[in-house]
Amino acid sequence: MTADSFGNDVTAVGLPVTGFLGFAPSGTTFPTAIEGGAADFVLPVAFKKAGLLTEDGGFEWTLEPDGDPIVFWQEGYSIPSGLANADLVANLAQYDAIVRELAWGKTADVNGYITIDAGGHSVEFVVFSEEIFKNGVIRRRIAEVTVTAAKVDKSERGSVNGTELTFHAKRSASLNNEHIGEWLVPAEVTP
Repeated sequence: MTADSFGNDVTAVGLPVTGFLGFAPSGTTFPTAIEGGAADFVLPVAFKKAGLLTEDGGFEWTLEPDGDPIVFWQEGYSIPSGLANADLVANLAQYDAIVRELAWGKTADVNGYITIDAGGHSVEFVVFSEEIFKNGVIRRRIAEVTVTAAKVDKSERGSVNGTELTFHAKRSASLNNEHIGEWLVPAEVTP
């Protein structure tokens, strides 16, 4: 469907139906614009998938400027400070070695044991999110991140005990010194 007389197109509304979160060590080569834009894109082997997300744990991106703009003496002239809050929150349903590595920045020993520093960790990752919408459109995002918060859900009998992770995206040379790379892959049209 195309836009109606008011310029609205209900087929362009994103209703997420599935997706995934992948991560790789910092320094991992990003997919090219062409690779990430392909409908049949497969996540490179350097990435691990973080598994299932909780029902309400889909991707919540906050992309907003931070700080006061730099104002010049001449009236009406200013530029953004360049500071930004570029964060991703996702709630992972699984709790396994992969999630523990991402949340706590460590891998367990042969006994499954790790120590957790509640003050956080400095391990940097590349994260890749993919959302597939009901209309067939795919949105993919990539960023270099650090984990700034990890909150394990309250244990409730009969409920998923997820881990809510907050990632802070930093400026990346792989993204023209910006925070996020994004692909919007149109639905495949069948003749």
